[in-house]
Amino acid sequence: MARGREPKPGRMVEQSARFARSKRRLHPKGQLALDDQVKKLMESPLGGEPKTGALAGVRVVKFKVDRQQLLLAYQFNERRNVIELLDVGPHENFYRDLQEYLDSR
Repeated sequence: MARGREPKPGRMVEQSARFARSKRRLHPKGQLALDDQVKKLMESPLGGEPKTGALAGVRVVKFKVDRQQLLLAYQFNERRNVIELLDVGPHENFYRDLQEYLDSR
């Protein structure tokens, strides 16, 4: 494996309660696809698309399960070496609901 693709030692993943609820609602095939995306994030946490404006600091990865596109929102804290999974779901109202969630924290 290439040196740049290995996760840093001690990299951790934390999930928000919102993410855990959203993941439980996914079809089992969607949950497996999500797990694959999280493994990819462990290798390359800056791979997601960075958001601007009210969602600055949030990154989003898009992936497909069958024909449905899902979005995975997360934040990466380089200092702590932690990836915080925020939410997962279809595009419809995703960013609006994510912003409301972040504002309420």
